[in-house]
Amino acid sequence: MFQFTKLPNRVAFVKQQEYLFFSGYAYLGVQHHQQFLELVNEGVEKLGWLFPSSRISNTQLSIFDEFEAMLSSLTNTAKTISFSSGFAAGTVASRLFEGATTMTCSEAHPAVKKYTTVDLDFTAWSKEVVETLQTNNFKTPPVLIVDAVNPLTSTVNDFNFLNKINQSIIVLIDDSHGIGLLGKNGEGISGLVPRKNNIEYIFTYSLSKAFSINGGAISCSNLATAQLIETLPEYTASTGIAPSLLYAFIHGQNIYAAQRNQLQKNIHYLRHLLAENKSITNQEDIPVFLLPEHLDEAYFSARQIIVSSFAYPNPQGKKINRAVLNALHTQDDLQKLATAIHS
Repeated sequence: MFQFTKLPNRVAFVKQQEYLFFSGYAYLGVQHHQQFLELVNEGVEKLGWLFPSSRISNTQLSIFDEFEAMLSSLTNTAKTISFSSGFAAGTVASRLFEGATTMTCSEAHPAVKKYTTVDLDFTAWSKEVVETLQTNNFKTPPVLIVDAVNPLTSTVNDFNFLNKINQSIIVLIDDSHGIGLLGKNGEGISGLVPRKNNIEYIFTYSLSKAFSINGGAISCSNLATAQLIETLPEYTASTGIAPSLLYAFIHGQNIYAAQRNQLQKNIHYLRHLLAENKSITNQEDIPVFLLPEHLDEAYFSARQIIVSSFAYPNPQGKKINRAVLNALHTQDDLQKLATAIHS
């Protein structure tokens, strides 16, 4: 385990020694972008760093509505509700369906995985879902619960299987590792799923992975679902996201776009450097490169590189080794990583 006394960017310092940093999930690196930091400071001056008020108070900051409207536009949904964390958002969304018929993928994030699962990967799970829904009729719409991206395997899940389903369903997708990255504008998985009249979508996500905002949100294609969420105590009695970060998000869209473009260049460059290495797994557009077992934390540490290497979500499980890129990495950084992998 490494402990830092300052926030890593493309490098990290451990006991005053510099390491290349290929871990963490601040994909776009905006927390080190000078213009973005200036927007955060502007936001602090205008709105403060905290608005300690219930979301249903009679005194409101309008920036929350503006922020949520932008997320709804991004995800092409009817309404978005923001929360203080992605985990809180996922928990609230999944708990809407206690008592309903749910089919949860075992690979789903713990935030949304609140119900019984069968130990199947996404491909096997989606096949079973189609078979179940094609051979059974349900009085109320069944709820499918699943992740958009599996960062442990560097995979974007393919939701085309939903085209085979004709009865009414609700699909709850945790898009924490897709929102801000996937799509031309960072719309995430919402731009890749089939849009059909029989499907209601609920996208829940952390805002920290790409947007570097300490919060989460639920974007609903059905306005009634969003309105129901706004009546729950988890929303009504909670404190919102720091308004200064919302200000930076709203006014920093050009920064996000530039950083997203740079990250894609970094991904493609490392894919080029590792093209002949069949032991490395990466799906295009995802900044996570899955490493073989022998390329572990100790191996890279000896070469002044830090990678992601831990068991998740069960700390007693097998460690998963990954090199995680961000938009701050240089070509020289990526060449050093590739050299370490090949040596």
